[in-house]
Amino acid sequence: MKKIFLFSSIIIFTLFSCKEKAVKKDTRFALRSDTLNTVKLSDTLVIFEGTCRGCEYENSTNFDIEDTTKNIQLLTIITIDNNPPDMAGGSVGKEIELVPTKTGKVNLKLYKFWTEEKTAEDSGKAITYQIEVIN
Repeated sequence: MKKIFLFSSIIIFTLFSCKEKAVKKDTRFALRSDTLNTVKLSDTLVIFEGTCRGCEYENSTNFDIEDTTKNIQLLTIITIDNNPPDMAGGSVGKEIELVPTKTGKVNLKLYKFWTEEKTAEDSGKAITYQIEVIN
């Protein structure tokens, strides 16, 4: 009787421990400036940028997008600092997250500014991304 109970307990434990966990599918798409990016309407678009660590603490690095069709919206900018806290200098990563709002072809410009205000001098510092949003 003990063997049957032990055997059934092991089987039940094994069945419950092997239960598949729900894994959220990553729907982030890293944009490239040198090609046509074909994305789905449900994707989150990501542009990876960097800036000097001192600029980050001064809050002098800013980003803006220009999309004449209004198909893409800036969602958030995530700062990633993998440097030790006592390190002077270095750089930090920026993940610029965008979301498409409707289907179609888009020419998106990403502007990077080292001041709080946009100026005509900085307007030449833009990267253009070609994006086609599909269902």
